[in-house]
Amino acid sequence: MKKYTLLVFLAFSPLFLLSQDNDRQSKLYFNEAIEAFNAKEYDNALQYYDEAINLNPSYIKAFYNRGNTQLQLKNFNAALSNFEKVITLDGSHAKGHLYKGYSLMQLKKYDQAISSYNQALKIDPSLNKAYANRASTYMKLKDYEQALTDYNLVIKNNPESYSAFYNRALCYMKIKKYKESAEDFGQCINIKPGKYKLYMNRGKAYLKSEQYENAITDFSKVLTKDATNKDALYYRGYSKMLTNDFAGANDDFASTIVIDPEHAPALKNKSICSFSLKKYDEAINDYTALMKLKGADPSSIVNRGIAKLKTEDFQGAADDFSHAIEMDKEFAAAYFNRANANLKLKKNEDACSDIRQAAKLGMEEALQHINSLCN
Repeated sequence: MKKYTLLVFLAFSPLFLLSQDNDRQSKLYFNEAIEAFNAKEYDNALQYYDEAINLNPSYIKAFYNRGNTQLQLKNFNAALSNFEKVITLDGSHAKGHLYKGYSLMQLKKYDQAISSYNQALKIDPSLNKAYANRASTYMKLKDYEQALTDYNLVIKNNPESYSAFYNRALCYMKIKKYKESAEDFGQCINIKPGKYKLYMNRGKAYLKSEQYENAITDFSKVLTKDATNKDALYYRGYSKMLTNDFAGANDDFASTIVIDPEHAPALKNKSICSFSLKKYDEAINDYTALMKLKGADPSSIVNRGIAKLKTEDFQGAADDFSHAIEMDKEFAAAYFNRANANLKLKKNEDACSDIRQAAKLGMEEALQHINSLCN
């Protein structure tokens, strides 16, 4: 009896074959997209991701990468749509929530962004970037204390995080913790010692925390790199002025004005230094330049008048004090100093009238001189 071997033919469904082919082709497009992305050919990368997704509408990695490509092109709405699709396909995709949050932050939807970062951290508490981005979002909301809490965690997890130290330093500046800000800028300098901008930032923090010598050192470092940096010159001058180094301050303010003749704070502080150095003619010129730039104000006019008194230009001084009184009839110092000018001009009755008016306006020093001037 003959034995027959049963031949079994396995017939594959055409749909199954098509699905396999689509998956294979989709991965090819996906790989092409990655190559284009790495070459910074972002538009080409998007086209390849589109093709990959068309062939495989559940391709999570393709949606995720397409979202990141849209971020590179600053197409934040498009990026958001992709990350939302990632989360729809896989709700536990921590980075999907992370970059959804980032897209929302860029769209200035800050509260929604924070919710997305919270979700990312709920899924993966080790996601340091979520803490950093949430901190940045809190900064945009001016909630600096919450931002500090997150930056503390970022730094704990990564003690070499330049951006976390830098942004934490900015937060400390905002809440007027200037000493802590200076320390964080110092950490930034340790990480990136070649960034001279950091010395400028730390110098300002030192200045605010009244560490004037340290501030001077930092501003000087900036000036070794950029001798015409007007901000470094001005702030170094201001720091020197606060240590009573009026000569050094005067030189720095003068250099600032050479670079920027319309630098009003430098003109104002130079006039103070010139007066303190008894360079009264120079102070008069400084006050005149300041008023030409900013317009006359009673305080500047009186200060110029006092400098004129020192040069014995009594009539010029009296004219300045009168001008100040025209602008502000309640300005006791203007009456007091005009009394001095009138006394020098031998206008005793006018001097008596002015000293009485200064006393009437509550100037204690004027009260002490009434008897000597008016009797």
